[in-house]
Amino acid sequence: NERKEILDLSEREVEEKTGEICVRVKEIGECKEIFDLCMELIRYRDIDTCQIAEAAWKEGIIQCREIYKDAPDWVVDEMIKMLGDDATDSRTAGYLLLCLAQAGGGKVFRAFLDLERHPRKWREKLYVGPAVYAAYGGWSFDSDGKFLETNFGKCYPMVKGTEEEKRKSPVKIGVGTAEKCPHCGGRIMNLLEIDGRDSRLDFLGIDGKVKAKCCPNCLPYGEGGFCRYEIDGESEIIPYEKSGFEACPEDGDMEELESNTYVLGDAPVPLRYATDWEGGSSIGGFAFWIQDCEIRSCPGCGKPMKYLAQIQWDTVMDAMEGNAYIEICRECKIMAVLHQQT
Repeated sequence: NERKEILDLSEREVEEKTGEICVRVKEIGECKEIFDLCMELIRYRDIDTCQIAEAAWKEGIIQCREIYKDAPDWVVDEMIKMLGDDATDSRTAGYLLLCLAQAGGGKVFRAFLDLERHPRKWREKLYVGPAVYAAYGGWSFDSDGKFLETNFGKCYPMVKGTEEEKRKSPVKIGVGTAEKCPHCGGRIMNLLEIDGRDSRLDFLGIDGKVKAKCCPNCLPYGEGGFCRYEIDGESEIIPYEKSGFEACPEDGDMEELESNTYVLGDAPVPLRYATDWEGGSSIGGFAFWIQDCEIRSCPGCGKPMKYLAQIQWDTVMDAMEGNAYIEICRECKIMAVLHQQT
């Protein structure tokens, strides 16, 4: 209902609400109403946040990273300048890295690369370097300093359809196989099937059908896994170590997963459309990371993989919590499947 309310706003109403946020920007970190309104306008209407970013920066507000996605150049310059100062404390530096990652651009990339190669004093108390922070903005770089996109530039939602529509959909969630998991004995599933030949999915650069294969029963209790795929639709799980948790598979759960009728939406939505607790399942765009942004390194080439999709578990399985995430390395034809929850 909240999403529909924002989608139904006229352009003039969107401008008025954006102006209201600029006036009340001090409340973004304290007032849930203003924070939620700001995030809903970003997620569902992809508003230009330049004025909000400018107002927030003048008030010293850097805890809400998404509002800096359209930050003006002078704000970006001041942030970079602060990160170049050894006197900047680590907590502030972490926030600045997240905000700049959202802004992106050549200037930010060069600054992050310099900070990765020539760490400042504040880096000592951060767990990870700038390359990891960059992934929150949909990009990163490898050890050679080569710029890499870690997100796709379009997003499509998965929406409720019928059984017939699911059979025809180029994207399917939960398709059973005859394979058994060597660890728990449960059924291996194609958690996600994508036929990249559909014109809506041209942005994925997949000229064929791929399947992200895993054991949904073991997935929540381990570190996730990888599968190697072919564009003819075949895939195999790359062997992994058994987790310490003894999970008992329930056939009913797998049947419930298989029976969902989600299909690919007809039209693209804003990139951050699904970045919410109730964001649902989506292809491309940005993920709602319940814990930290987790872009895996490809086990084939070692480069950061590219975020491909998220599946909100409780929309397809009542007993499950959290999200499943699928990432891809098209060069090595490898996909990663991982899980996060509170």
